[in-house]
Parts: sequence; C-alpha cells; structure tokens
Amino acid sequence: MRRSLLAGFTCLVVLFIIAPLLVLAFSSFDDGKFFRFPPRELSLRWYRAAFASAEYRSSLVNSAVVGALATTISVVLGTTAAVGLHRGMLKSRAALEMILLAPLTLPLVIWAIALLQIYSWLGIGGTLPGLLLAHATFTLPFSVRIMLASLASIDPGLELAARSLGAKPARASVRITLPLALPGVATSAALSFFISFNDVIVSTFIAGSSWMTFPVRLYSQLRGQGIDPTTLAIGTMIIVSILVAVVLTEVISKRALRT
Repeated sequence: MRRSLLAGFTCLVVLFIIAPLLVLAFSSFDDGKFFRFPPRELSLRWYRAAFASAEYRSSLVNSAVVGALATTISVVLGTTAAVGLHRGMLKSRAALEMILLAPLTLPLVIWAIALLQIYSWLGIGGTLPGLLLAHATFTLPFSVRIMLASLASIDPGLELAARSLGAKPARASVRITLPLALPGVATSAALSFFISFNDVIVSTFIAGSSWMTFPVRLYSQLRGQGIDPTTLAIGTMIIVSILVAVVLTEVISKRALRT
C-alpha cells in the first residue's frame, strides 16, 4: 500500500513538472492562429513558419553561436581553475574560490547593469566579444563547481602511479585524469550551454540589434504582440534538442565510467 501511494505521488509530481512542456508541445501542432489547448486541428503549419522566419532563424543562430563559444570559454577556464584549486597548495584557496563563485551571489540584473556601465566605457556594448564575456562570467562558476566535484572523486594515486612508471605529468594528466573527468566536463558543458542559451536578463542589457538572442526576441514578442504560435513550435524543437543533449551526456558519462 505504501509503495503504491509513493508511486502514485511520484507520478503526480512528475506530471505536474512536465505538464507545461506537454501543453507547449501539443499546442504547437494546432492549426489555429492563436494559442489554444487542446489543439482542435493538427497541422505542421507553425513548424513551417518557424523555418521560414528569418528573424527567428537569425536569433536562434545567435543564441547557438554565443552559447557554444561561451561554453568553450567557461569549460576551459573552469577546468583550469578547478585543477589549480584542487591540486595547488594555495593558502588563499578559499578566497580564490569565493571570487570565482561571486557571480552566483548576486542577481543577474546587478551584474548586467555593472557590465553595461563597463562596456559603455570600453566601447564593446552590443558586440559579440562583449556578449561572450558576459555569458562566460555567469556560466564560469557552474563549470568551476562541477569540475571541483568531479576532480574530488578521482583518486590522485592513479596519476601518481602513471608518473612512477615513466609517464610525464602532462601525459599522465591527459591519459589518466582527463578521461576520468570527462563526465564532469560533459555535464559542465551541457549546463553552461543551457544557461547561456536561456539567458534573458544579461542579454537584454548587453546584446545589440545585430546579436539579439532568441530568448530576448521571444520576450520582446510576448510583450508587444502576445504569444506567437511560431514560438511554440520553436520551443518544442528546443525541448527535443535539450532532451537529446541530456541523453548523449548520460551516454558519454556512463561510457567514461565503464572505461
């Protein structure tokens, strides 16, 4: 009886969490001109409109480019910083870790306003480098935390054993530590990309008209004209892409653990 009640309660919680996603997905196949649920007539009309819209395509490309580049910067710097914090005999480790995690302590709007002032002084507002630096700033703490946890779970004796057998430090790190830390790298990359891709606050302040991301364009659309069914189709495709990325991340993590 207890197991049945627990299973039923778990199903209700899961259904409550995914219900908005299901409504979004089913509504994207409705042929109506306005958002409605349940759909009355199934059609791929809004998916065709999504692929035909130059504005949405350009904003999605901008989000993907910014997310990929910011993720690369965040993962490389976060992994390097995590290795230094984990292995380095630093007396100021706690202070350095606090500085790296500082963006998590303040609301994003505070960071956005501060970056806007700095960018106006440097003259890089509305540019791709400025947007990349802004996104890397608030995704870096997540990479650092994930990689610190990943490195902490790796036995340092494995790399020491490889070095005792004649492997150079760099080779031992690449052949031993890096494969073991691959699940953390994959998780860090996926989380950083999703956070960057979904950002609205910082991009609203920093991104110019030439680098307007999809969340910013969607937010502007909702404020000005309400819900566009085209955005429902694009949102459904994004959800499917995220699910595929999560599955691939899990597969990579399990394969890395097995090897």
